[in-house]
Amino acid sequence: MTFKSILLAAGLLLTGLAQADTVALWSYSPDRGGIVSTKPTYTDNGNASFDPLGVSTTFVSQSGSSDTTAGSMALNTAGYAAQGTGDRTTGVRFSIDTTGFQDIVLTFDQRNSATASAWTALQYTLDGENWIEATTFRMLRDSVFVKGLGFDFSDIAGVDNNANFAVQLVSMFAPGTQGYVGTGGNYGTGGTIRYDMVLFAGSLIPEVDVPEVPEPASILLTLAALGAMGVSIRRRKQA
Repeated sequence: MTFKSILLAAGLLLTGLAQADTVALWSYSPDRGGIVSTKPTYTDNGNASFDPLGVSTTFVSQSGSSDTTAGSMALNTAGYAAQGTGDRTTGVRFSIDTTGFQDIVLTFDQRNSATASAWTALQYTLDGENWIEATTFRMLRDSVFVKGLGFDFSDIAGVDNNANFAVQLVSMFAPGTQGYVGTGGNYGTGGTIRYDMVLFAGSLIPEVDVPEVPEPASILLTLAALGAMGVSIRRRKQA
C-alpha cells in the first residue's frame, strides 16, 4: 500500500484533486508482529491518535470495505446509548496533527448493523476543546459497507497547519426528534458500527523562500569594495 501519494476515493469529488498526500490513515492492518490495534497505520507527522467515546471496540472482518489487503480488519464499535439518551455523545474520535498540510479531506468506510443509529454527526475541533458540527450522515443500508463517505475541510479556516485538529463521529437522534432511528429496523443498544480506511489527506504547504540577509561583516566588505571602485572611477576621469 502506498501512503505518500494516494488516490482519493473515486466519486467523492470533494476537492477536485485527483491525488493528495496522506496525513494519517487507519486501515487496521497488522503490524510487523501481526498485531492489529487502534493506532494509525500511517501518520506523516507521527502525531495521531484514536479515542472511543463511551463505546467498546473490537476488530472484525473488513470484507466489503475499500481495503483488500490480506490480514486487515475493521474497527467494530458497540455499546451505544439507550434510546432517547446520549444524543451526540457516543462514537469515535480521531486526532490528527495537520502541521505542514493544507486542504484537508476526510474519507472513510462505514457499516451499520440493522439496529444501530441510522444518523451520525461529524464534528471537529480546532483547539481540542470546542466542537463544531460539520455535517451529518444517514445510513440507508445495513450490514454492508458504504465506501467513500467523507468531508472536505479545505474551506474551513484553522484546519490547516493545526496540531490540535480532531474529528469525531457520534450517533445522533433523528433530525427533529428526541430519539434514534435504526438503520434497518428498530433502534437497539446491541447495534454496532464498523469503520475502516479512515483517511486524512491534504497537500503540503509550499515553503516560502526568504532572501538571506547578509551578515554585518559582509555588508562592510561590500561597501568598502564599492568605495574603492568609486575612487578608481574618479581617478580615471581626472586622468
